[in-house]
Amino acid sequence: MPNSVLKYLIGLLLIVALPRLKAQNFGGGIYAGMTTAQIDGDGLAGFDLPGFHAGVYTDLKLTSKSKLQMELAFIQKGAREPISDSSNFYRARLNYIEIPFLYVLRLKDLSLELGPALDILVLASEEDQAGERIIDPEFYNFNLTGIFGINWHFARQWHLNLRSNISITPIRPGFAPTGRPFALQLGGRGQRNIVLSFAIVYDFRS
Repeated sequence: MPNSVLKYLIGLLLIVALPRLKAQNFGGGIYAGMTTAQIDGDGLAGFDLPGFHAGVYTDLKLTSKSKLQMELAFIQKGAREPISDSSNFYRARLNYIEIPFLYVLRLKDLSLELGPALDILVLASEEDQAGERIIDPEFYNFNLTGIFGINWHFARQWHLNLRSNISITPIRPGFAPTGRPFALQLGGRGQRNIVLSFAIVYDFRS
């Protein structure tokens, strides 16, 4: 993705968020953490690829217990197969700019979050035991993702976030295993990202 597009997205979020952070119903924050990922439909199994996840967000308070949240994040996805007696090394590293739109419901010290996200692929690579190889088939530049998460609010402005992140539309052509729920077949059959992430979050609202 051209740098000008990325700068535009970041600028857009800041334009929307910063003037409103002082308003009573608007807030925001930052977060950073780790991911563990796999690709559904690549013939491998297990969350064997670690990665990085960080972002910023702005939110609109709806009620005392609910809000809408928009984020701009960097997230690493993909898959890895370690070398063993029965397999060769393989790694697909996918770097995305992710834009989630979430509904968040507060339940005392916990909160639940749910919503879609747009993934924009900025850099992809595939490697095997011989080194980096030509990506074939190529990964799509855009895909739609579904997010479900839970937060533990252990302090007034701090919480821990645990999130599942699953591609709704394919990330590239392929034949995903049969028997998947309908929600995971939108956009046709193909490979899909499945990611678990853990992050620490700081909320600007005091």
